[in-house]
Amino acid sequence: MNIKFGNLGVVFGGLALMLALVHFWGGPFSPQPTMETVVAEKAASLRQAAIDALSGKKVVETTYRKKIDADSIINIVTAILGGIALILGVVSFTQKEPTRVAGGAAILGVSAIAFQFIAMAVMVLLAILLISAVLSSIGVG
Repeated sequence: MNIKFGNLGVVFGGLALMLALVHFWGGPFSPQPTMETVVAEKAASLRQAAIDALSGKKVVETTYRKKIDADSIINIVTAILGGIALILGVVSFTQKEPTRVAGGAAILGVSAIAFQFIAMAVMVLLAILLISAVLSSIGVG
């Protein structure tokens, strides 16, 4: 039996999951500011915005443009590989290839994408907790 779509999906899904794991455990690969610097800047910005809002001053709205670096490229490539694996798993299933192979490709693709979201959500929660702890220690909140 020719299982071309399913096997290709398993390969792409495996690559995506491995890339997500390597990036999680080995990254970040781009230079990052220290956590103290980020928290201090955010806390100072939040405090100033709160003071300005309470005193009736107009709060200055700033825009933020995300920089493309090695870490964001890895995240994008992981999501693309995971999506390709998921699509190939569905195509494999519609072509009546063995369900184990089609399901494996789909599960690997979804796992790689979900791993990225879960890791990002955990990091955001930790950052929020750290910022709130700093704000409460300096008397804001």
